[in-house]
Amino acid sequence: MTNNLRLIQCGVGGMGKAWRDNATKDSPDFDIVAIVDIKPDILNEAGEQLNVPPQRRFDDLRKALRKVEADAVLTVTPPAVHVEHARLAFKRGLHLLTEKPIAHDLKNAKLMAQLAADAGKQLVVAQNYRFSAVMQKLRELVRDEKPVGPLGHGHLDFYIAADFTGSFRETMDFPLLVDMAIHHLDLIRATTGRNIAKVTARTFNPGWSWYRHDAGLKMLLELDDGTAFSYSGDWSARGRQTKWNGDWRLQCGEGSIHLDLDQIAVARCERWGKEESESPVEVGKSEQNGQARLLSDFAGAIRTGKPAETSGADNLWSFGAVIAGVLSATKGKTIDVDTLLG
Repeated sequence: MTNNLRLIQCGVGGMGKAWRDNATKDSPDFDIVAIVDIKPDILNEAGEQLNVPPQRRFDDLRKALRKVEADAVLTVTPPAVHVEHARLAFKRGLHLLTEKPIAHDLKNAKLMAQLAADAGKQLVVAQNYRFSAVMQKLRELVRDEKPVGPLGHGHLDFYIAADFTGSFRETMDFPLLVDMAIHHLDLIRATTGRNIAKVTARTFNPGWSWYRHDAGLKMLLELDDGTAFSYSGDWSARGRQTKWNGDWRLQCGEGSIHLDLDQIAVARCERWGKEESESPVEVGKSEQNGQARLLSDFAGAIRTGKPAETSGADNLWSFGAVIAGVLSATKGKTIDVDTLLG
C-alpha cells in the first residue's frame, strides 16, 4: 500500500506531455489517479503511458472530482482555465499546482491566492526555470558568493524564434510579455532576492512576426532596493538565438557576472585599457529537472503546511510585474507594482 498523495492531472498534451514525461509518470510523491483532457486521442495516449484505466480518463475536471478521490490537482491548461480549476479544487479540499502564468489577469490571480488561503490549501505556480542547475548557480553567485562584489545593475536579453502555430500563444495579446517574460521576471526576483517595484515597458510586433500581437519587448525595471534592471526580447527573432533562460549581464562593483548560452563566467577589468580577465564558472548537475522539483516542492508543502518557494502568494509579485508591463505598454507610463497588488 502506497503513502503517496493522489493527483489528478488536467491537460496531458503539449506541456502536459512534458509534465508526464519529466515528473508525474515517475513521481515518488504522487500517484496519478485520474487524467483530464478535451482531446480523446491525447487522453487515451496519456492513459496508456500513465497506466490510468479508461474509467479514470475524463474530459472535464468536474466529472473527475465526482468519480475519484484525490488530494491534489495539477492543471496544465490555458491561463483562463486556472481560476475555474482553483475554485473546483479548493471547494473539494484539494491542493493545486498550476502552470504559469497563474491566471489570465491580476484580478483572478489575486482571487486564486485568496481562495487558497481561505481553504487552508496549497497553491503552487510552475516557475520551473528557477530550478535549473545554471540558474541555481547564478543565484548563488549573486546572493551569496558575490565574487565581484554586490550587484549594481543588470540586463537580460531573450531572442528566440518560437513557433506556436495552432496554440493560444499565436493569437493571444502580449504573448512574449505575458506567457514567456513571466519566467524571466520571476528569475530576476529569484536571482537577486528582490521584488520588482516599478515597470516601464514598450511592446511592439516586428514586421516579420507570425504572432497576431506584440512579440517584441523593451522594459526598464526598478527593484525594491532601487537597483535598475533592463530587459529586451523578441519571440519572433530571426538570426542569433539565446537559450530559454536568456543571456544576462550582472554588473557588480568589482567586475561582472555573465550568463551566455547557459554558460556562466565572471569578468574583471578595473578600467578601460587595464588588464582584463574572465573565468568560467563550473555548474553542477541538478538532481531533479525543474518540473520534478516543482512536484516535489508541492508534495512538501502539502505534507508540512509550509508554502513552497513558488507559492501563489509569492508569485503575485512576478505576475504583478507582468501586468504592470502590460499597463505600462498600454498607457505609456511607469507602473508601480506594489500599488497594483494593493
